[in-house]
Amino acid sequence: MRFQIKQNTINHVALIQLIDIELGVTIDILTKGALLNSWCLGHGGESHQFIMGNDLNAANEFEGQGFRSAKMSPYVCRLYKGQYMHLNTTYTMDRFYMGAHAIHGIMYDAEFVTLATEANEQQASVNLVNHYLGSDKGYPFPFTMQVKWTLEKNNKVSVQTTIINEAGLPIPIVDGWHPYFTLGESIDNCTLQFLSNGKMEYDGDLLPTGNIIEDDRFSKGLKIGHLQLDDGYELSAENSSCTLQNEQFILKINPSSLYPYLQLYTPPDRKSIAIENLSGAPNAFNNKMGLHIVKPQENIVFETCYQVVVK
Repeated sequence: MRFQIKQNTINHVALIQLIDIELGVTIDILTKGALLNSWCLGHGGESHQFIMGNDLNAANEFEGQGFRSAKMSPYVCRLYKGQYMHLNTTYTMDRFYMGAHAIHGIMYDAEFVTLATEANEQQASVNLVNHYLGSDKGYPFPFTMQVKWTLEKNNKVSVQTTIINEAGLPIPIVDGWHPYFTLGESIDNCTLQFLSNGKMEYDGDLLPTGNIIEDDRFSKGLKIGHLQLDDGYELSAENSSCTLQNEQFILKINPSSLYPYLQLYTPPDRKSIAIENLSGAPNAFNNKMGLHIVKPQENIVFETCYQVVVK
């Protein structure tokens, strides 16, 4: 059979490998955080890695590793002082803070369990589930999260996140991913392209002011060069795709319409770039930019797809 699934444990962290034997592609999915930790292609006698993943010898330190590949939910990026008001009640988050503000949600290191796996001649997939019980006092609303990763032909990886409201009241939801992509060399040599309605204006704490600044630098493709990016964009509704390429590879990112925002970050080592699909803006619990309110027992489904093509 063309596609296979293997399961392993490294340093007490369970991982599921989805493998395309014919093309020589393997992706590693960690049950801790339900995240994509490796995406490897054997090509031309060499092994090419497209994800800067986490060191599994320090897998309990996602924060210190830059939240690589992390699931950001039920809020993304920064939440002002970790506080928000919902249904006339003020809540304050207990989770990780950077400076004065809570960041990246509460699911990035959650323990998921395997709900189902499937492998055939067309694809391999794993469906993971976590039942959040409302343990953080800042988000006391239980929900079920399912994350399904699929490896398909042509080096295509897709991920679907389903959030089911198990609380007895409507709950605020924002969702996103925090992958660091690499094409095997400095990002200075890579070209980035996407269409947007403009860049979100951020204050000194990287919180949106509500203003959108015109910025079409990437509309026809721009070599990253020495650009220092820590910026968020409102994607074009007509075409929300994004590409990153160099002389050897093209990474294509195609999110669903429920991921209308894109956050970009260039780490100091310039070895990768974080390209983050977001359903809402940073601090959306307060500024309401892209915020979803999910009713009891209803669900919301977020999807995005990644593909690497060899030139």
